[in-house]
Amino acid sequence: MVGKYWDQVKLDLEELIGPMRSVPGPLSAFEVLEGTYAGQTVQASWLGRVKSGSTRGSTLWIGASIGDRPIRSYVWLRSGSTIFGPKASTGDPSFDETYIVSARPPDVVSNALDADIRELIFRRWPDRDTSLTIEGGFAKIMAGTSRPGPSGQRSAPDQDQLVSILNDVVLIADKMRASYDQTRASIAAQQGEEAAVEWDRNCHAEYATRQRKSRLIIFAVVLVPVGLTALLLAALF
Repeated sequence: MVGKYWDQVKLDLEELIGPMRSVPGPLSAFEVLEGTYAGQTVQASWLGRVKSGSTRGSTLWIGASIGDRPIRSYVWLRSGSTIFGPKASTGDPSFDETYIVSARPPDVVSNALDADIRELIFRRWPDRDTSLTIEGGFAKIMAGTSRPGPSGQRSAPDQDQLVSILNDVVLIADKMRASYDQTRASIAAQQGEEAAVEWDRNCHAEYATRQRKSRLIIFAVVLVPVGLTALLLAALF
């Protein structure tokens, strides 16, 4: 469970969404609550780390469901960023020259980044990396943190900010779902249903492979320091 710092945020979320239920989350989650907003499944996830038996701060992510569609995407400023693998291209020079977008499947993400979503990204994250993440069946935006930032300030969203974030993630999730479904329908219309099924199967297989690799990286980050500590202790004693 997260600390009292988030009590008002939880009350605001329940006022906006209604009763929320606790659901399983990733290993890094202190708490994940799920409810319904604007007819869509939404989640509030508090992620962080535990050190020496105490929490070291948590970060709140608000997400809207894209269902079981195997979409992964991250958005950063192009300057100074490197992304390996497929990238989105929107055909909008001002956007494509400002941001770089990891995109799997690339056509699905590229088509979802229409004028509405590009305007949303420019508005919410002008001249900086975004916190927009699409993976694990949700489009997610970081909404606040209890970790002091460089200025020493923590940030928790008020109710108006929560409404804005909820509306944005719902819109993004809508666009991603629609783009995936339209791409599949287009393949079925042009090449037949068998080709569409094969495309969908390949997308899910690639997504599963990426998820496994991500988990291995997380385990490596956690276990390598533990292994080094064990070696050091063995050397000392």
